[in-house]
Amino acid sequence: MEKCRPKLPPSISEGELKEEELFQNMVLRPVIKMQHQILILRVKDYFLSKKVLFNSLDQINKEKWIRNAFQKDAMLKKEIQGFILGQLNVKEFNEYLKNQKSINKRIAQMVQNRMLDSIIELT
Repeated sequence: MEKCRPKLPPSISEGELKEEELFQNMVLRPVIKMQHQILILRVKDYFLSKKVLFNSLDQINKEKWIRNAFQKDAMLKKEIQGFILGQLNVKEFNEYLKNQKSINKRIAQMVQNRMLDSIIELT
C-alpha cells in the first residue's frame, strides 16, 4: 500500500521534528492526500444527509459548516479516521497505537483543513 501513496517533498521531514510530527508528515499526510477524493465524496454525502444545501451557502457559511462537522460530529470524525487508519501497515499502526488520542486529533484537523482548502470540490 505504501507504494500507492503520493510522494511528498522531503522538506516536510527536515529539521528537528518530534516522533509524532514525523509520523504525521511521513505517514498521515501521504495517506490523506491519497484518500482525498474519497474524503471529498464522504463530506459531500454528509452534507446531503444533513439536508444542507451546501452549494447555495456563501463562503463563510460553507467554512462554518465544515468546521462544525469536524468539531461536533463524532461519528463523522471516527469514520474519517477509519478511512485513514485502514491504509496503515502493521508497523505504522503500532506507531499510531502509542499516541492514539493526539494522532486522532491531528487526523481530524488535517482533514478539516484539507476540506476547507477544497471547498470548490465540495460544491
